[in-house]
Amino acid sequence: MKIDRDYLKGLLEAFQAAKGPFTDIREVKEKGFDYEEDNFIFHSDILLDRGFIESLSPRDGIGYQRMGNGGCTWSVVPLRLTADGHDFIETLNAPNVWEDIQANFKQSSIDTLKSVAKDLAIGYAKKRVSELLSNGSS
Repeated sequence: MKIDRDYLKGLLEAFQAAKGPFTDIREVKEKGFDYEEDNFIFHSDILLDRGFIESLSPRDGIGYQRMGNGGCTWSVVPLRLTADGHDFIETLNAPNVWEDIQANFKQSSIDTLKSVAKDLAIGYAKKRVSELLSNGSS
């Protein structure tokens, strides 16, 4: 299965939009991400692997266990977007960053996306600061 960057970004946004400091699979499902779909499991595990989300029940991961027949059983466990997860989604949502990534870095790894997003956001911020400073000194 390949990573769907739009799905991954949307899932991060769903975690970010939690009503409180924690969310769970039911609340995320209300935002359009069905935990019973393989796509959700795959992308949630990637976010967990990268430290962008975490469970308060580490032995349960995001709350599922695989059964011998390939099916899953689910437990509703508290999940949260980590500080790195917040930084990553805020960087992706900075002006122009996601559009530039979509146009120029479609096949990049998650690590590359994180690095490029940060570099783009910093570059755009520095450009904006320069514009503000030059307008303020006129």
